[in-house]
Amino acid sequence: MKHTYGKTEKLKSKITIEKLFTEGKSVSAYPLRLVYLKTSFEDNVTIKAGVSVSKRNFKLAVDRNRIKRLLREAYRLNKK
Repeated sequence: MKHTYGKTEKLKSKITIEKLFTEGKSVSAYPLRLVYLKTSFEDNVTIKAGVSVSKRNFKLAVDRNRIKRLLREAYRLNKK
């Protein structure tokens, strides 16, 4: 398995993201919260991932962007 985080693995659809937050289940381990929803995708991908960071907890955009970058990198390296 390649250690990539390509376009097909990214959660981009606004409809799917809204559905995720309304119908999804969540697991928390402070300071992280994982929201997941079991669904099927047309492009033959098993998992799609997206990252968001709350402005409430991290006021500066620089901090939010760094955290998102680090989370994506951790996912990329450990997705297998």
